[in-house]
Amino acid sequence: MVGEFTDYLEADDWKDAAAIVGLIRFFDYAQIPYNKEGIARAKETYDDDSKYEEGLDVLKFNAADITDEKLDAFIEDYFSEELHHCAVERALQKTEWSKEEMDFINGKLTANTVMKKIFAKQKFDGTNAGKILDLIEENRTAIVRETYRNKSSLYRNFCNENVFRKPKGDTARLKGYYVDFAKKGKSLSYRYDMGLFTSSDSEFYDFIPFAFSIGRESFFINDNSTISQLVRTNQILQDKCQEQRANGSVDTRRVLFENIIYASDFLNYDVEIIKKDVDHPYFETFFLRRESIAVFQQIKNYNVFCRTVKIGDDYISIQAGLTDSVRNLQLMDDLIEALIKDDTNKKTANNSVLTWNLIKLNVLIREKLHIGGGNMNKTMRSAYAGAEKAAAVLKGRKQGNKISSYRTKLLSALLFHDYSRFSEILLSLSNYTDVYFPFAYDLFEDFEANKEAAYTFVNHFNEFSREKTEDDDTAENKIMDEV
Repeated sequence: MVGEFTDYLEADDWKDAAAIVGLIRFFDYAQIPYNKEGIARAKETYDDDSKYEEGLDVLKFNAADITDEKLDAFIEDYFSEELHHCAVERALQKTEWSKEEMDFINGKLTANTVMKKIFAKQKFDGTNAGKILDLIEENRTAIVRETYRNKSSLYRNFCNENVFRKPKGDTARLKGYYVDFAKKGKSLSYRYDMGLFTSSDSEFYDFIPFAFSIGRESFFINDNSTISQLVRTNQILQDKCQEQRANGSVDTRRVLFENIIYASDFLNYDVEIIKKDVDHPYFETFFLRRESIAVFQQIKNYNVFCRTVKIGDDYISIQAGLTDSVRNLQLMDDLIEALIKDDTNKKTANNSVLTWNLIKLNVLIREKLHIGGGNMNKTMRSAYAGAEKAAAVLKGRKQGNKISSYRTKLLSALLFHDYSRFSEILLSLSNYTDVYFPFAYDLFEDFEANKEAAYTFVNHFNEFSREKTEDDDTAENKIMDEV
């Protein structure tokens, strides 16, 4: 079985691992043989090291089987949702069209350079569907190849579009790795000695785009303990992206982290994840640790974080900020403070529930970092209840302006890290309202370690009406049960 294959790839790093996944998807589509049995056996024996045969888990194939015709057909099938002519073909499978549908078709016919060139003299008017379809068929190869190669979310996002289907070069064809030696070769080497420059390329890197989940943010999970596991993990991500795309646009970041949260068998171990953003000319690598995954998996309602909030003149992606903080195990103090400040300045409670969920998530991160008060649940329960009672007293006295005044002072002390001042204001408020704040003793003892209690108090101490939530109803008994 081994002798009939002339080429092979091992998942030594993420580039080869991604190329392997892309190649396997192509081989399966084109019904091209590769060592399926060897890959399957490697997975079966992986749990028992004594049975594991070194070098068995390798993708073996014949590069000669990879033809332009088969690859073009695969591109058209795999990326049909991304290719303009495919959208036109789907739209023309009827006999009557509304004005909006005709405008959509004509927009696709001029969506990029190759389409404009082919359909420069053709505009769909409702009577020439056959002519449009004939032109697509006559120019299918050029349309598929040029659209795939130059579209910013497809090959061009991952590789230098000028080296597609070219032989192995001196430097990797990937964005952020490629070097034009004619212009910059010597400047990249130590002391201008080209003998000290190292790089590697492979014609199989052309298959890397097929391994990523496609979107403005594209992800590849380098789960390369075995090739079978590598394919399985990324297939789960791909399938979930397809499900979301069927319901509209796809948010690949959301799909990735929702799978981490809700699919217990998706990822439960340290793993490398590669990200390619359309707006960045380079790949980003982050290592998702088991501790971070454990935090994610305690989130019960991820949907509450999938939103963008306008703070001042800036639009902040809460999902991006949260996922970056959790995967790096970094506290979200800045984001929490910004949301509370925005509500205070605008005299609303629009961010209150969101902020509350972020505060609770901050506590989970503290636990993984082994910092913070040891009795945080009780302290936050006390702060939540104290804020509600103090605000109720002042509302009963019709002193909403006092709530606003105290809240502004407390927030100012938090933002400037003047914890002594915060404590003084808190004592003053307790005296003014005759409301006892037991959580204050934890702040007096170690403010930094119990800061979430201070955030909780300021966030819920307000004069604004807001929608009642389950958190409001159960805060005194079940403050930290779920995020």
